[in-house]
Amino acid sequence: MRIEKRTFFIMLSIFLILFGFIFPFILPDKFYFDSEHIITDPFNEKGLFNGSYGFTMFYYSITGLSKLPFSFIAIIQLTILFYFLYKVGIPEKFSQLSIKNCLIYLAFVMIAMFIGQPSKEFITFIFIAIIVYTFQYNIFSFGIAILISSLFFFLFGYLFRPYFAFIPFISMAIYFITKIRFKNRWIFSILLGISVIVLLSLTYKIAKGDFLSQITRENINELRLNEGDANADTMIVSPIPITNIFTEAFATVYGFVTVNFPINALRFFYKPQVIAFVIWQLLMTWIIIVRFGYLLQEFPNRKKELWLMCILLSYFIIQGIFEPDLGSAIRHKIGILPLIYYLFYYDDFKRKI
Repeated sequence: MRIEKRTFFIMLSIFLILFGFIFPFILPDKFYFDSEHIITDPFNEKGLFNGSYGFTMFYYSITGLSKLPFSFIAIIQLTILFYFLYKVGIPEKFSQLSIKNCLIYLAFVMIAMFIGQPSKEFITFIFIAIIVYTFQYNIFSFGIAILISSLFFFLFGYLFRPYFAFIPFISMAIYFITKIRFKNRWIFSILLGISVIVLLSLTYKIAKGDFLSQITRENINELRLNEGDANADTMIVSPIPITNIFTEAFATVYGFVTVNFPINALRFFYKPQVIAFVIWQLLMTWIIIVRFGYLLQEFPNRKKELWLMCILLSYFIIQGIFEPDLGSAIRHKIGILPLIYYLFYYDDFKRKI
């Protein structure tokens, strides 16, 4: 019996909300270490202008969510998040088994696991959904939508995570080269995007004395190694010390490949959760590349979707310089799921363009 798509989406959402309610009782305490830090604010960090941790702590404090058990927070947050996805749309064949659908089903499960608790990704998820709506609904012209979304990214970068402010610059570079017709544009687009972030890192080095990957990934991971962190085995560490612009470029490419094509993580074959991530990530990257190729062929009829794809690719590139480990990489990707979800199924949502 075929289940109607809206019924299936709602049933799946309710099922996972219930799972989110149960998870705090069955998952290990270390899974909620970050959440406990956000709720308790042990170092009095909360504040609108104190970065992602301070901003998130401020949000949970003023909303009163910090006083609720994690299970009740899960019900509230997951209901909101699935509603945001519902407003993006429901694919026509969402209830049918396919590789694409199964990847999204698994992503929904990870929403319940990673964002069904006090989390910075809850705020990121809502922000990214608003970015998608800016282009999806025919309220603004293409140029105005780019301007508004870029201002949003700059503001979000200032208040929350600085690297979001880089996304408009990298997206513009990728979008520019996609308009030039030549073979294998998608490869050159990604390489150009990587070049932009490396140049931004060089600018930061000249101004502050360190490359971006040093202050965001390498130094953090070196500290974790020195402290003997038991969860540090999936860290992303460049095999070459970062001493100049060329080694920074290598570290960025290495990070990008490790995060988005994590074949080297197969050495953790004895850890089912890592292998599951590798399979999910490889299939997701493959589908995104295929969709990117379709959008290049359909330009300019799909210029809004192409710009959103450039934003997604920019984020993937930025992960290559900022992500400290594979666990953080997958958690952060779930934070931008509205964008991935939309680009997986934009053909089904074209009525809103």
